[in-house]
Amino acid sequence: MSEGFNNMLHFVGVVEDAHDRTNSGRVKVRAFGIHPPRNNDGEEDSVPTAHLPWATVLDGTYGVAPVIPSVGDWVFGFFIDGREAQQPMIMGRLPGMHLQFPAGSRQPGEDGYIPPEAVGKFGEPPLHRYNSGEDAQKGQTVSQRVYQKNNIPTANGESFDEPPVMMPENNINNRVIKSKDGDNFIVLGTYEDGDNGDYILISNSNGSVFQIDANGTMFIKSFADKYNTTLGVESNHIDGSQHTNIKDNYTLKVEDGCGKIEIAGNLDIDCTDFNVNASRSINLNANAKVNVSGLGVGIYAKGDDMNLVAHQHLKASTAVGGMYFKCLSPGTVAPGMTSNGGDFHVDSYKMNLNSASYTRIHSLGTPAVSAGTVPYMDAGHLGIDIYSTTSLRMESLATMNINTVGVMGVNAGGAMGITAGGAMNLYAIGTLGVGATLAVSLDSVVPTAGVLIGNGTAAATGTASLASVTASLAPQLVQATVSKVPFVSIAETATCVKPPDITHSVVPVLPALVKRMKSVFTSMFGSGDNLN
Repeated sequence: MSEGFNNMLHFVGVVEDAHDRTNSGRVKVRAFGIHPPRNNDGEEDSVPTAHLPWATVLDGTYGVAPVIPSVGDWVFGFFIDGREAQQPMIMGRLPGMHLQFPAGSRQPGEDGYIPPEAVGKFGEPPLHRYNSGEDAQKGQTVSQRVYQKNNIPTANGESFDEPPVMMPENNINNRVIKSKDGDNFIVLGTYEDGDNGDYILISNSNGSVFQIDANGTMFIKSFADKYNTTLGVESNHIDGSQHTNIKDNYTLKVEDGCGKIEIAGNLDIDCTDFNVNASRSINLNANAKVNVSGLGVGIYAKGDDMNLVAHQHLKASTAVGGMYFKCLSPGTVAPGMTSNGGDFHVDSYKMNLNSASYTRIHSLGTPAVSAGTVPYMDAGHLGIDIYSTTSLRMESLATMNINTVGVMGVNAGGAMGITAGGAMNLYAIGTLGVGATLAVSLDSVVPTAGVLIGNGTAAATGTASLASVTASLAPQLVQATVSKVPFVSIAETATCVKPPDITHSVVPVLPALVKRMKSVFTSMFGSGDNLN
């Protein structure tokens, strides 16, 4: 051994085996001129690969980034034991291109020093394609260019392009760190004209890439899935704009805590269906106006009141149909049924009811059974009451009919005047009484007509009275007889339904807080199963 140190034997050889089961990074080398080559049948002559000594590969990186030569690489080294040639050491790799086939390949110019495993390296450039510029079509480079995305639409109607991935080039100034097969690599690109062409490229064999170009533009593209996990706080700051284009679904979940979005300008959301589900309240506040438009608009209060308050006017208008309010509960009330229904109240300073066709006020006369006290205790009330603390006027430009099946009372606290533009006939099937606390005056404006009493005109008076009543009923043919007064109720009822529930509902704040408290107490004091 001491003789070997003083007379080390240098050699050039080819690596035939790089699978060191001791994981020491050793290789087996067939040294030219020391170990005989393979014969034409691919068989070793006197020294098979299994009998070659293991060569130690010197590591100038001190374990930071050791590189083990591959099968078929030409290496330079020395035998530390001199001519005994049993303890080889590898100092480095000799770059070159295999232009011969291994022995046994039946090709012209077979080389017995080239192992069969190295046949795939025939004609392969010794430098990486990002140094030599050769084999630019190899590996992931083609797919990176073919699948480059251009004209990617954004939500604001604009578009953007992916930056192109740097292509292989003949530039020996580039620094390349590659995997053994050369398909996974890192390129520190440097142009001869200085920093204007510098770039950093990390490329994976499946096409996924990370790149920083000469302008500092950073490009990250994954040809498969991408995952980001941060155990602390993640903060992003963007001086310009941010555009995100997603082909499939988008979800965002805040497991514990609150969320806030603050935008100085407008916020536009364009989607098919817009669903918002809150475990408690939803508050919408605008310093200007809130406008809601839709083919149909439904508002549903499932457990409490619905309040509409306007600082000025409260307006409602329909373009084609009518306006319907229903306060019956439970369900629709038909004749002969009772209901503990709601009340319809309208309080105003002035009230005007105007109808282009007719105005109808109808009451079933069912006594109220609700416990309402506004504006008064209404239990037992029924019918229709019209009350005025001052004058009450009823005027018709055509006919007017007042009819009741039962008793009718007309009472005045002061004087009462009844006048007719034509004849006036008062007729009673029973007794007709005319009386006064003071004098009763029967007179005629025309002296020659006189006042006729007891001259057999009762029948004619009754007939004339009936004709007047019939004429007053003419415009209301549907009410020709009292027994046929119809049940009047609205034909349209509210069809607004409860909005659909969102499957991914938000966890209420209180249960989330209890969950966090359980976790804290468990970490401090053990099991928190008794915390409810």
